[in-house]
Amino acid sequence: MFDVLFKREAAVARHTAAPLLAERLRYLEHLRDVGAARKTLARCAQQMLRIGESFRWKFSGPVTARQIDAASDRWITRRGRHKTPGTATKIAFAGTARGWFRSVELLRSDVAEEPGGKLLNAYACFMLHERNLSPITIRTRCCRAAEFLRLLAEQGRDVTELDWCDVDGILALKGHRDRLTRRSMQTYAYSLRSFLQYLEELQQCRRGLAAAVRPMRVYQHETLPVGPSWDTVCRLLNAMQGEQSSTIRDRAIILLFALYGLRAAEVQRLSLDDFDWEQGVVRVHRTKQHPRVECYPMMDSAADAIAKYLQLVRPKSAWRELFLQMRAPYQPLSTSALWQVVSRRLRPMDPALEHHGPHALRHACATRLLARGLNMKENGDFLGHRHPATTALYAKVDLAGLRQVADIDLGRFL
Repeated sequence: MFDVLFKREAAVARHTAAPLLAERLRYLEHLRDVGAARKTLARCAQQMLRIGESFRWKFSGPVTARQIDAASDRWITRRGRHKTPGTATKIAFAGTARGWFRSVELLRSDVAEEPGGKLLNAYACFMLHERNLSPITIRTRCCRAAEFLRLLAEQGRDVTELDWCDVDGILALKGHRDRLTRRSMQTYAYSLRSFLQYLEELQQCRRGLAAAVRPMRVYQHETLPVGPSWDTVCRLLNAMQGEQSSTIRDRAIILLFALYGLRAAEVQRLSLDDFDWEQGVVRVHRTKQHPRVECYPMMDSAADAIAKYLQLVRPKSAWRELFLQMRAPYQPLSTSALWQVVSRRLRPMDPALEHHGPHALRHACATRLLARGLNMKENGDFLGHRHPATTALYAKVDLAGLRQVADIDLGRFL
């Protein structure tokens, strides 16, 4: 393996003579099997030597993410370097360490190290088996519960001696420190109340404490949908006319968001099997009406962009998902990666735009459809809304319709 990755005999000898040879080779072979490029394998091999040196090649037991972060800090700040590595190098160090230790079953979750780690594990099992909540909801609530317990530990308090003043102080601290909006504070309070209800059932906190948590009131339709104007979207698409591989892929992604108003998870789920090129139809798997599937006609501009991506850019892969990473291993793009694609392209078009992710393009699509004459029912059906009230939000930005209302002559009725 090393004689393929490195040309210099000294480098091959150094990697071969280092400890844990079998474990390092096994991880490199795993990366090669999932499609990692030769340059990636060489970089990981170098990182594993640095990781081993940071831990002095002694792994007496499981390693936590905190220990990995501490080791990366030690390696970066060690003396004798002509140039201090940046944040990207630290991230690469920690990422390689987590992947390597996970492959040899040496990585331990930090949940057990958190205050109330066993309690959090039991809370996660309760939400999964008793409440049948989704994995995303479970992960989010556990993270917020863990943060709540950390703040309690910093104040020297325990859940058994909690009162409403402690909870109110933590909510105020959270909102002020993280500058949360009212909507975010409402979501955080609901998660905290759910955790306190679980503690009450276990008789580990005072009765009635969960009822004392009153989430902040958020009024329906109190805000306007925030998105770019359609002129901004057109300028964005016109600016993406290059022949670079990333530009071709990103243009296809943004066209799906802008023309169809899809959600990030819906674009992420698109597969090669969802496109019927003979009939000119694409199937969209709705995320909020599972397992609902809707068919849309393929618009010419979107079809041309996707066909160009498939012919020139998309790597050969066993994955059936439409959009893949540009570098090996060629795995499907995540929803966060799709957010980065849109944000990186949209932000320079309008720096003052408050939101610049995929959902901003969904708002732009809805506003454009309403301006072109589609009624609320047609607009809601196109966007996949479950309730008409959701689509009614866009009536506040239908300036043409509002002008018609304002031009009504009420003189004869007075």
